[in-house]
Amino acid sequence: MDTHANLIKQFNALPENWNAWLIENIQRGCAPEELAQILLREGLIDPTKTSMHSNQQAQEHLSWLEEIVEQKNRSNPAQDLTQEQKTWLAQALFEQKTKEQIYQTLKAQGLNEIDIANELVHLKQNPYFKIAQQQHFLLQKRNWLLDTLDRFARLNIAYNEIERIQVPSFEHFVQHYYSRNLPVILNNAIDHWDARKKWSPEYFRKTIADKKIEVQFNRERDPLFERNSIQHKTQMTMNDFVDLIEQNPHSNNFYMTANNAKASHSNLSELFKDIGEFHDFTDHEQVRKRSFIWFGPKGAFTPLHHDLTNNFLVQIYGKKKVTLIPAMQTPHLYNDVAVFSQIADPHDPQMIEQFPELKKCSKIECILNEGDALFIPIGWWHCVESLHVSISVSFTHFNIDNGGAESFPYPSQI
Repeated sequence: MDTHANLIKQFNALPENWNAWLIENIQRGCAPEELAQILLREGLIDPTKTSMHSNQQAQEHLSWLEEIVEQKNRSNPAQDLTQEQKTWLAQALFEQKTKEQIYQTLKAQGLNEIDIANELVHLKQNPYFKIAQQQHFLLQKRNWLLDTLDRFARLNIAYNEIERIQVPSFEHFVQHYYSRNLPVILNNAIDHWDARKKWSPEYFRKTIADKKIEVQFNRERDPLFERNSIQHKTQMTMNDFVDLIEQNPHSNNFYMTANNAKASHSNLSELFKDIGEFHDFTDHEQVRKRSFIWFGPKGAFTPLHHDLTNNFLVQIYGKKKVTLIPAMQTPHLYNDVAVFSQIADPHDPQMIEQFPELKKCSKIECILNEGDALFIPIGWWHCVESLHVSISVSFTHFNIDNGGAESFPYPSQI
């Protein structure tokens, strides 16, 4: 018989008066070690079976303690743990910390063993915790699968660097990049667009000077400006926005992003006439509904995020630097809300120190020159920095299945 079973047997076999004495003193918060010593002195517990010198025996002692609580004190849950301590305890169980680690940590915060044991017993019996524990396991299993697939994917050169190619046939693009979830840059992809020849800040001023547009403003006051983008919306004429860019040649304080351009579609309609067909990759009839203009100064920055569809990002004026991280590395990117990461800029040394899992990720950089078209696969994380005053177009209207956004899960609101 193992030590744990022997301890339980001895406990159950205690004389009634000693049984009551033991339970009363445990409930009063007396240290179980001291009570055990008394039982040893009285010859009521076999000392050869209750020695607690090894880690295994210490674990068995703590399990025994919890079983005592479970058998004799189910109706009297501990009330001494704070919400923070309870949260830590649940997380510790998810992370499979040893019982010895759990007890040592909480005892160092002033809790006694009986309170800790009580809380553990009730936590393990809680149906909400059981469901959370099961879901945590499934998440860990899924993360393991992503990590394993990512490790093998790194054997492919195309997974570790972004290829630059001339525009291929749509079939080749689908077979080698779209279906394989791999980014690629198409050189000289929009030489036939009027936008490639015409677009500039001055052209925007000339073409739609008095038209109202929506932009993000006062971004530099808010570290979470992208998450809080609704709070930063403002309207101004295109003429005023171009003036703002000329007066502030390097800034992240204002930017016309895809979301803003969507709200300004009707007033930008004259510009969409300059966007030609993208070979046979897209349904050109949807160009106004599913194409979005980005316009801002040097220094405009879009923090790390992923999209819910496959995208092309086409650079028309100026240059941008794009950093991509593969979708399969999501478990290491501290994704806390929707499509956002707690890591705004993966190149920031403070981010690496604060979020150590980032070290496991591949940061793949590329420079988009005028005329380049970058395919950003669904789920690939990316951040974007304007290296000059920049005008870009992104679009999603591929001539093939590009679903994802409609089935994206959001937290339930109860």
